[in-house]
Amino acid sequence: MTGSNRGSAGGPGYAGIDAVEELKPGLLQEHARQVPDSALLTYLRRATEEAASLARATDYPLLVLPELFAEKAAEAFLQLEREIRQRSQGLVALAG
Repeated sequence: MTGSNRGSAGGPGYAGIDAVEELKPGLLQEHARQVPDSALLTYLRRATEEAASLARATDYPLLVLPELFAEKAAEAFLQLEREIRQRSQGLVALAG
């Protein structure tokens, strides 16, 4: 695939893949500063990996990675919120 950011080591996409790996920690740190919860940090790490994997499958991984991460981070917040709500309801039921 000419001009693609996908490729094997030394191929045309190799630099793009390295750049994705370099961008991941920055994206995570940007959101981690706002997160006092270690559980959410775990979800954000997973979101970073998922977004990077999806970005690598595109022709422009560096362009799409920040947006993919934002979407995955929002999903992580919602997932943790749902889990906290479920645990809280369980505790209320036990106490009642």
